[in-house]
Amino acid sequence: MIWRNTAERYGGVSRLFHWGMAALVVGLLGLGLYMVDLEPGPLIFNLYFWHKSLGITVLVLVAGRLAWKLSNVRPLPLPSHRSWEKKLAKTAHFLLYLCLFVMPLTGWAISSAKNFPVSVFGWFTLPSIYPESKEAASFFVTVHVVLSRILIGLIVLHAAGAIKHHMVDKDGTLRRMLPGMRIALISLVIAAASGAAYAGSSSAPVWIIDPENSALTFSGTQMAAAFDGEFKEFDGEISFDPLRLFDSRVEIRINTGSITTNSHDRDAEIVKPEWFNIESFPESVFRSEKIEKTGGNQYVAHGDLSIRGVKKPVELPFTLEITTDETGHKVAAMNGQTVLQRLDFGIGAGQWRDTKAVGNSVTVHVKLRARQQ
Repeated sequence: MIWRNTAERYGGVSRLFHWGMAALVVGLLGLGLYMVDLEPGPLIFNLYFWHKSLGITVLVLVAGRLAWKLSNVRPLPLPSHRSWEKKLAKTAHFLLYLCLFVMPLTGWAISSAKNFPVSVFGWFTLPSIYPESKEAASFFVTVHVVLSRILIGLIVLHAAGAIKHHMVDKDGTLRRMLPGMRIALISLVIAAASGAAYAGSSSAPVWIIDPENSALTFSGTQMAAAFDGEFKEFDGEISFDPLRLFDSRVEIRINTGSITTNSHDRDAEIVKPEWFNIESFPESVFRSEKIEKTGGNQYVAHGDLSIRGVKKPVELPFTLEITTDETGHKVAAMNGQTVLQRLDFGIGAGQWRDTKAVGNSVTVHVKLRARQQ
């Protein structure tokens, strides 16, 4: 097999780039259209993971294909190629390369603007290329969608041109790019692998919280004297796998009205509008979609905590031990601790903003016991 281009035919590398990328791009476009109608849940998060990973793969392949194209000769036009056809083909190829280059970048920018890190196949995480911004995320989504529609049109135009040359003009345009048996097999493997990634990949296992053996407590100071408190009621969803951190996520919902500090007077005040305002905000939520391992059995959950309608980024370092119980089910013991500033969430309004009366720093202790579903 000739791997480099000649004046008469595209070489094996060019054909492999062409058909392999075609399989990936068509699969990504189909997946993107499919994901639009999905409800939030583990499936869509899993599909987004593969969509992003393969999108970045396309970006790398586009760069590689352009480099290979610039280092090779280009097959000469055939006598049957009309002047307008050559101009149209040149314009279409330029727009195809532009879309294939810009689309993955806008996808990367969407994730950055939404503060969702892009993990590439779980091997490494890309840096953010844009600060968190709802407006920017909306703009990048619009650009991404518009480009996808343009790309679909260009692919249809490109295919129609190839079919015309083959069926109407009966020249050798399409045959110059048709893959040999080896290239065809490789392209089929790429297509099958990408399809298997979508359909066969499973989400991280789900864990069911054991409320009897879990606790959410905190400690603060009042007039420089320490006191402890606890939220008696909380639940949530946990999907976690130490080998698939890219696919792990946590959402904990806390019944704010279940707070107790073992003081009747303090408990009567802490639920009022100046403090947790439980009538307007009966629930607080911690949501994390990025968990990283820092060494041994130590991890950090990066997420957002919403209290009183105020959402702030929070990092929760924790340790984790996973064992097997007598029934053969996996059991997880998680212990974490972080420090919050109550005034960041508007807890303690008016005269209670005085941190001499009630300290600003609050240490939160999380103890979760869960069983794998």
